Amino acid sequence: MPFAALEEDVLLRILFFCDISTVLAISSINKALRRIALFRQLWLSLVLDTRFRDALDLPPPSREKLECLSTEELIAVVKNVVTGPCLIGDSEHDESSSVTLTSVQIPLDDIEYRPNYKSRLLPGARYLLLHSTSTTQCMSYLYDVWSARRVWCRLVRSDKMCAVDLVPGGAVARVFFAQWVVHPNTYMLHVEEVDLTTGASHQLFTIRLASTFLRVRPCAIMGDFLLATVHYSCFNSAVLVLINWRASTFVSLGCNGCYHEQLISGYIVSSYRHSVYACTLTVTALEADSDHWQPLAQLESNLSVQLEARFALSIKMQERLEYNHRPLTPLSVLITPDALHAGAYNISVYGRQICERSPKSRTLMGRIGSLITMAARRGKASPEPVQALLSYRFTPEQGQASSKLRLVSARGVPDPLQTFHSPRAIPTLAGNSISVVYRQRRERTGANAAIQKVHDSMIDTIPSFAYPEC
Repeated sequence: MPFAALEEDVLLRILFFCDISTVLAISSINKALRRIALFRQLWLSLVLDTRFRDALDLPPPSREKLECLSTEELIAVVKNVVTGPCLIGDSEHDESSSVTLTSVQIPLDDIEYRPNYKSRLLPGARYLLLHSTSTTQCMSYLYDVWSARRVWCRLVRSDKMCAVDLVPGGAVARVFFAQWVVHPNTYMLHVEEVDLTTGASHQLFTIRLASTFLRVRPCAIMGDFLLATVHYSCFNSAVLVLINWRASTFVSLGCNGCYHEQLISGYIVSSYRHSVYACTLTVTALEADSDHWQPLAQLESNLSVQLEARFALSIKMQERLEYNHRPLTPLSVLITPDALHAGAYNISVYGRQICERSPKSRTLMGRIGSLITMAARRGKASPEPVQALLSYRFTPEQGQASSKLRLVSARGVPDPLQTFHSPRAIPTLAGNSISVVYRQRRERTGANAAIQKVHDSMIDTIPSFAYPEC
């Protein structure tokens, strides 16, 4: 039976399980499906979907307010929040009525060690990770920003570092941290699971490393996988190690040109330097090359052999980093969930173009020509390298559909720091409290505002709907 031939109530139930991009695609098939896709309760569900809101770091939703909006107004809400607020520092727009600021204040009166604070918002901007350090101690805290409530803390040494993974579909966090133990002079790696509702926690994984490891720095945790940088006493350079804590196995990624490594669900994303003038963005499945995974109990004995071999996981897919046909050196990589496509990721690579040198001529006449060219250019200012922002979309393998990594846009950026990363939620320390400010574009309501240029800016996938007269 064709999909469009199903009963309306069945079609509507199916759409309630879809993301925004799928609903939009179905709405373009015919008028009957468009009418179903404009059902108000469907768009209310899409606006309240935690996957959509977490991807955009939105403040707590006001369900009562949203339930009063029409379909046109709910679509306008989607357009406004996906387009996002203006860049930080653009006071002309920040102070205008086009931006709404929502502030939540977290009191820090119960913090024991106050001299230095370091804080960062976790993905979704609901939970905040805070480090408070003194000369001898370090406390790590997790706060629920929306309720201004502390849900977890741990006392560790001042050299403590950690990474946090928010488990999808529930209020659970997993904290991966490393700690140096003076007696018996070892490094301890831990994974602790925290219930963000009750604050209860328990240890999931721990391993003790001998003193031959000078330092272990946790980089990331995602699901069953840990990513850490290990400084081994027999080698000068650091080595990237991937650990499956549930299966108690590991593999060394070596130190062979990979950098900006990050974990997403089921994959490791990194930039890779093939040569002085060639860099690529690579995506590799975490379970690739299973034959190279070793028992975690053999980490110390086998790591030195793997370090010398400098083995790396097989690359599943890659894209050459270049702008205007010139190679690009990546300086920063930012990965965020795609708000419109469930399960997909937006990867932003900010970098600087590489000025390739002309090859040296082997003939006498060729070298004379090079000298003449250099003399002609002498006194002229060399052109500044161009900064560029490359935007990719990565869609993991789903069913029979294979994974896809494609370039969405590439543009030069005059002000790279603001253009590359302008966060929607910003934590600010003020006295004995931290304020988290959520920046949003003010919602435009009414049918005329909803249908006007709905496909512009970042959400060109949203069409201009022709609303039914009824």
